[in-house]
Formats: sequence, C-alpha cells, structure tokens
Amino acid sequence: MDEVCPVCGEQLMEDELSGELICPRCGVVAGALLYRGPEWRAYGDSDRLRRERTGAPLTPLIHDLGLSTFSPAEKRLKGWEERRLVMILSEIYRLSTSMGLPRAVAETGALLLRRLRSRLVEHLREINVLPAALLYLAIRVHGLPIGARDLAETSGLDPASIRSLSMRLAGALGVKALDNFEACISRLIGALGLPGEVEEYACKICELAIKAGLSQGRARRALAAAAVYLAARSLGYRVSQKRIAGLAKISLATLKRRLREMDRL
Repeated sequence: MDEVCPVCGEQLMEDELSGELICPRCGVVAGALLYRGPEWRAYGDSDRLRRERTGAPLTPLIHDLGLSTFSPAEKRLKGWEERRLVMILSEIYRLSTSMGLPRAVAETGALLLRRLRSRLVEHLREINVLPAALLYLAIRVHGLPIGARDLAETSGLDPASIRSLSMRLAGALGVKALDNFEACISRLIGALGLPGEVEEYACKICELAIKAGLSQGRARRALAAAAVYLAARSLGYRVSQKRIAGLAKISLATLKRRLREMDRL
C-alpha cells in the first residue's frame, strides 16, 4: 500500500470486511477494494467441494499423488502394479493412523514404497508384511521410540518378520535409519513421572554406553531403560526394574543384562 489519505496524508489501510480503503487516523473512506475471492457462494461443505476448482495438495499417500480427477469411466485401476500400490499405500495409512503416528512418517513410508516400485515384484511372497516393514523403516528414519512389537500389535504380524524385511529394505534402498535413544529415554521419563534432571543424566549415561560400544547389536529401548534406571537410582529416585522393563516392553532379564554391562562404565 502506497496510497495516502487525501485529507490528512496518513497511509491508507485495507478493510477486507467492508471492502473499503480507509484512513486509520481520520476515518475517511478513500475508495473501494477489488474483491479477490471466488465469484460463487457456498452454503455448506458439499456445496463448496462441488464448486471449487482447485484440488487437495499433492501427497505420496495417494497412488497418483492426488493429480487425477474423478471420472466414472476411470473407476477401475489399470494393471496389477497400480492396484497393488493402492493396497500397500492404504495399509500404510491405516497402520499409521491406528498408531497415532505423525502424517510425515506415513508419507516417508509412501516415498520409500515409490523408490521400491520397480522391484516390487521381488517382494510378492511377503506382500502382506511389506506395508508394516516400510512403515517401521520410516519410523526409524524419523527416530521415533516405537519398536517392531508396537507395530506388530497393530498389524497382527510377527515382529521378527517386520524387523527382518525392514532391514533388507534399508539395505536395498540405501536408507540409513536413526537410533534415537533420547526419544526412548524421554518416553520412559514421561511415563514414570520423573523430573528433567533424571532425563538429562540418563542421556549422559547413554552417550557413555554408546561410546563404549554397548549399543552394537542391542535394542535401543533396553539401553534407554537401563540408563533411566541408573540415573534415577543415582539421583535418589525409587523406581522398580520390573516397572521400567514393562514400560520399555523388554524382559526383566534383558534389563538386568544391560545394567550389568553399564555398571562397568
């Protein structure tokens, strides 16, 4: 806006509600605004969807990225590859919403599927595990504290098969997954109701364990659980090993093994 009031010289303002150019100092109406909205009116969501000319934003969770328009003549998807793609994308979206995962995680799983599309025929025998494995790989890419067992409970599949296929897909696609121990620690601290000083100390213990090589071949949730227990005990907070193991979804024996290893640090 570079127009000024003809009376007092103040810079004019746009009032979109009234559609007028007004002076904020003296209140003079200096002109009218051009209407920049649609030339139609909508009296409900269905009316608006029918009249608007723009579609939804692009998303990898739709087989054609959301570019197509509905046509009665195009009800049937062409080719087994496209039908299979729709099925896998639908399952990725269903699993992610059932687990309350961020949409970005589901979209990462969909992007990984598109990278795998040319080699999809190699995984036909394990096609029922493929959506869960792709979503698990996306979870690890984002560093979320969610394991294969959590995904198996929602999908009804074997956690070992999800983990195994996910590792093979990571190698085939050249994906480097993150092991975010801090996220696991934060999750346990919140569930136990412990203060921030315990979380900070547990992260330091975990860093020492990683530098000592204790994270190689070990579940991150087990290492995080052991770090939380040691930090809480050192700072004078009483928590039971059984409760921490249950929250971390590991066995009590696994927690005790990690504790023996970390006690040597």
